[in-house]
Amino acid sequence: MSRIPCLDTEALPESLRSLSQGRIINVYRMLGHAPRSVTQIARLGASLFADASLSAMDRELLILTYGTVFEAEYEWAQHVPISRAVGVTDEQRAALRAQRYDAEVFTPAQQALIAFAAAAAASPLVDDARYAAVSAHYTEEQIVETLVLAGFYYLLARVCTVLDVEIDAAESDELVRMAQSMHAN
Repeated sequence: MSRIPCLDTEALPESLRSLSQGRIINVYRMLGHAPRSVTQIARLGASLFADASLSAMDRELLILTYGTVFEAEYEWAQHVPISRAVGVTDEQRAALRAQRYDAEVFTPAQQALIAFAAAAAASPLVDDARYAAVSAHYTEEQIVETLVLAGFYYLLARVCTVLDVEIDAAESDELVRMAQSMHAN
């Protein structure tokens, strides 16, 4: 049971309801308690989700990495079906869960990306070797986007963990379609 109840859809700002065009997941129903920022947060999330320079697979590997590092079961549960839909394998998810970022189930580029992301999520600094490894495979835009994703998912993670937001993960591509429709608006 959440520490603060999630708002009913009708109690959410109209801007968020029209942006979502459908089901609103619990983290946004919780963020609705901050009505002056929830719509902008949702727009940022939709933009990172649907209009990013990173591939969908890389994005999902990052989000699952952040879910593990930030100890955010809500984010992990939300993104298992999404990651499956974009091609992340069960073996890759298992390696991320175990924080085995150098596992052979990842390409060298993915290994560099998730190791960089995990280091950035766990500490304010990333060593030169890890940065050099990621920059050998990814553009400056993609590296900055990786860090923006870290900040965004840290925000969601702490809302979910501190307020004990109930998991409402979909078992389909419903969340993919929702994020894409939010971005289109």
